[in-house]
Amino acid sequence: MEITKISKVGKQDKFAIFIDGVLKIFLTGQSVLDNDLYVGMTIGEDQIKKLDNQSTYDVLFLKALNYISLRVRSEGEVKTYLKRKDASLDEQKEIINRLKKLDLVNDERFAEAFIHDKLLQAPASKRKISYELKKKQIAEDIIERSISNDQMSDEESLNKLIVMKRRQTKYQDDLKLMQYLVRNGFNYGDVKKALKNDTEEY
Repeated sequence: MEITKISKVGKQDKFAIFIDGVLKIFLTGQSVLDNDLYVGMTIGEDQIKKLDNQSTYDVLFLKALNYISLRVRSEGEVKTYLKRKDASLDEQKEIINRLKKLDLVNDERFAEAFIHDKLLQAPASKRKISYELKKKQIAEDIIERSISNDQMSDEESLNKLIVMKRRQTKYQDDLKLMQYLVRNGFNYGDVKKALKNDTEEY
């Protein structure tokens, strides 16, 4: 058997490998180079099987690259995505390690960006942010460091959120506003104190 054509597919790092005129596998450019593949090369069944396994990995890796290109992803999110694509545990581990070496997946950076974006959208308690980061499968120590590095305090977030919610008719009621704030992770004592100060100012 012979490789009769190697052609690039689209804008991705993806190449179609034709053997005896038939499309057999897709590989990344790096895999083509690593395996010294070229048009006219004679290739046996064992090597085709090896390349087929490599092709499965390469396709998964390209899908992972596309997935993280849409927005910043946590390691846990990438792992969950690869599971949905039927990647084996070894493939998941290898792909995630490769992405980490390329600095394309970094949970420290993800946590910092998540907190920054969250607080831009609306004030939030550190407890709520911590809970949401845990859902993204961020390690506890990373969450603690990221939250402690952030400059905004719970008191500041609480006061800003009270001002925002007071504009809504239903939150003119102190009890409803208190329940909302406690549900969103703020300490009951802090909420009670902040609402008292707000009422006195109002």
